[in-house]
Amino acid sequence: MKKYIIMALAGTMAWTGCQIVEDEPVREEPATVEQPEADPVWTLTVLAERGTGTKGLEVDGEEATTTLLKSVWKADEPVEVYLGATHIGTLTATPDGVDAHKATLSGTVTTDGITPGSTTLTLLTPRESWDYTGQVGTLLESAGSIEKKYHYTMASSVLVTGVSGSEITTENAILSNQQSIYRLSFKYSDSGITTKSVTISGTSGHLVQSQVLGGAATEGDISVTLGEATSAPFFVALRNGDEAGDEVFTFTVVDADGITYRGTKTIPAAYKPNGTFVSAKNTSLPQRLDLALSPSEVITVL
Repeated sequence: MKKYIIMALAGTMAWTGCQIVEDEPVREEPATVEQPEADPVWTLTVLAERGTGTKGLEVDGEEATTTLLKSVWKADEPVEVYLGATHIGTLTATPDGVDAHKATLSGTVTTDGITPGSTTLTLLTPRESWDYTGQVGTLLESAGSIEKKYHYTMASSVLVTGVSGSEITTENAILSNQQSIYRLSFKYSDSGITTKSVTISGTSGHLVQSQVLGGAATEGDISVTLGEATSAPFFVALRNGDEAGDEVFTFTVVDADGITYRGTKTIPAAYKPNGTFVSAKNTSLPQRLDLALSPSEVITVL
């Protein structure tokens, strides 16, 4: 009996010794993914002032009769900042309490490669999108006004003068107008036209519809549609890619009844450069298309 037990134990041990023991699974460490280093964030302060006829607009007198648009900064106006052609941040304006032609611009920018005494920045107002289409004829205050959307001013090559910790300072910036503002109204045979819309083309063929900062412009006619038809003067911002010589504008006007008028006006070379306020009230349009647009649908059966 004892021999049996010993043999059984021996057999058991022999069987156990022949078992294949699988290796424990190897725990793999997750691969380390290197995250790109984020560009540093800088606090930027710029003392800015207007050049001739720049920045926010104020009217000296009534809009219909004024001969002067005063240029001032408005509180919290946005100012876009570029390094080369890359948008790096937005500043806001705090007007000077004594002279609103001057302001302190402050905010943050995100970029690398800032070198004092070498790096230059570009400042652009009032928005990133440089676009003169979609105008509604108003000068001030309203959401679609020239002041809010189409009165572009720019300062290029603003030198970074110092870096302290995460703060950047620059030389003073002088922003200049990038377009002219035209005050328009029209007449036909000595009677005022109640304008609903106008399309403006220039003989030079260089009216700017939109433009990429530092790049090419898209050129073509500028159309303006008023919220309400009026015989009173209204305003249009025009940027001309050709600032030399006289310019002849052709105006195609549609009135409140859908009647179309057409005529031209010559802008002398002295008033053509961008940055000018030009009053062209009561421009005569001698051509009239008498057939008004039909208010009802016309169906033609062939």
